[in-house]
Amino acid sequence: MNLIKNSFKFKKKTALITNSNDKISYHQLSDHVKKFSKYLDKRELVFLICDNNIESIVAYLSTLNSNSAILLIENDTSEKNLKLLILKYKPTFIFLDYVRFNKISNYKSIYKFRDYILYKINTKNDLKIHEDLTLLISTSGSTGTSKLVKISKKNLISNTKSITKYLNIGSKDIAITTLPMSYVYGLSIINTHLYNGATIVLNKYSVIEREFWNKVQNYKVTNFGGVPFTYSILNRIDLNKFNLKHLKYTTQAGGKLQNDIIKKILEKYKKHKINLFVMYGATEATARMSYFLVDKNRNKIGSIGNVIDGGKFYLTNNKNKVIKETYKVGELVYEGKNVFMGYAKNKNDLKKKDTQKGILKTSDLAYKDEDNFYFIIGRKDRYIKVFGLRLNLQELEEIISDYGYENVCIQNKPNKILVMVKQKKKLDSLKKYILNKTNLHPSTIEINVVKEFPLSKNLKFLQKNLLKINEQN
Repeated sequence: MNLIKNSFKFKKKTALITNSNDKISYHQLSDHVKKFSKYLDKRELVFLICDNNIESIVAYLSTLNSNSAILLIENDTSEKNLKLLILKYKPTFIFLDYVRFNKISNYKSIYKFRDYILYKINTKNDLKIHEDLTLLISTSGSTGTSKLVKISKKNLISNTKSITKYLNIGSKDIAITTLPMSYVYGLSIINTHLYNGATIVLNKYSVIEREFWNKVQNYKVTNFGGVPFTYSILNRIDLNKFNLKHLKYTTQAGGKLQNDIIKKILEKYKKHKINLFVMYGATEATARMSYFLVDKNRNKIGSIGNVIDGGKFYLTNNKNKVIKETYKVGELVYEGKNVFMGYAKNKNDLKKKDTQKGILKTSDLAYKDEDNFYFIIGRKDRYIKVFGLRLNLQELEEIISDYGYENVCIQNKPNKILVMVKQKKKLDSLKKYILNKTNLHPSTIEINVVKEFPLSKNLKFLQKNLLKINEQN
């Protein structure tokens, strides 16, 4: 695969800086991959219980090198979920931390690499995999469900090249991991930097910890990625305490970043000459569909920006007709070589052909302006009705955000909207503001204060758990 060939030509250049501060060159990484690959058979399925470490990256690259398919599984997945996935997909190989999983039923240990062991199934495996399938990954980054996204070789290379182009990633870049490898956004950072001979600093610290910033400074990190939660933390940190002269840009994806936080981050970044890229994507698009360099388009804040190289956006109405008018809302549709092959629910789906044909209906509702910038106003499934009035919860969240409150809104009962905020101040004033902006009846709005919003492993809000938190408060 091109990702492998392109990476290993950099030889003496540092590929990885491990959590123990060891520097691994591309030549050393290549040797590890060649040795690991000897234990893998072609066109088999490999399970990788992955983390941001050298073991996981070597296993991932080895699977690509052996022309097999790999499922990336979150590091702290439960034994129950792992057994469910094994039952559903019957992988030939499983690679995992032997401290957590020292024995896998019906599998034997065949190779040890650092703190991980490669297991192979004891019995003959009749698994059949489509020739184009390379990667399986969960839409949420967790593996509580057996429904997976199927990614092809073409998908991976197409998205890697397009991201490389708009971020201008080169061999002098140094990225630091901030997101799980099992999350398509985190994986895309690994793919793009290895493809271009850049360096990746493997990291397990949060942006709120001093150790993270020590690594950014000590290793002269040029970029890192984050989700909205990451930026809510960055908004509270005094960046002037750190030497950030090597940091060129940060990227954001994984959900809509509130406009007021974007503006505050821009002001923080201005002094340090750091750029902010707000990006839009989906697991089903192998990561990215569009990007937005905020500082150069301040009058378009809130937009998802420009479609990636080789991609195409358009809007459709409820009759599936293309909308050509500006400022008219429709479902956002994306076309490109990075659109996934389809979903898998069990091993029988792995042999199936591409069902998407390069087209992804995003379920996001959007409009475009006269300059062809697209703006998402919500998801089809976030529209609710309150006493017959149709309301978009995402728009309501933005209204509340503009008033200065970090929030999440859900419909917890018929004709009721639960607004959860972290700030305790002036809640009566906030409710009056909401009612004034929406013309809703006072009985429809309930405001509760929570300490934190529940997050997934990818640091996305888990709205289904908000009701539980609300009940506990």
